[in-house]
Amino acid sequence: MATFYVLPSRHLLGQRFSEMLSAMFPDARYTPWDWPDLAESLAAIAEGQGTAFVVYREDLDERLSVKDALMRSFGAAIDDDIVEVHFGSGLHQVMHQRWANEAMKKAA
Repeated sequence: MATFYVLPSRHLLGQRFSEMLSAMFPDARYTPWDWPDLAESLAAIAEGQGTAFVVYREDLDERLSVKDALMRSFGAAIDDDIVEVHFGSGLHQVMHQRWANEAMKKAA
């Protein structure tokens, strides 16, 4: 069983990552041109965890539900976990929405 993480856009994720890096390393400067690359670097680390897949919001078909879009375009299976990530207004405000997969529904 895989886990699909649905993240905000590359641009927004990269911006948040650059803000965190700049807070940790005050001399580090990242431009909006760097943000997509920062997001991709962070996603590569997450995907290195085995069965994790990162999908950005802008890559989903807006006409479909998140689950249907992942199944149609990214190879998600009905029993895969889906974790949708949303950012709050602050740097460290991150909210997760875990979607119930079919195995969880049957156990309930």
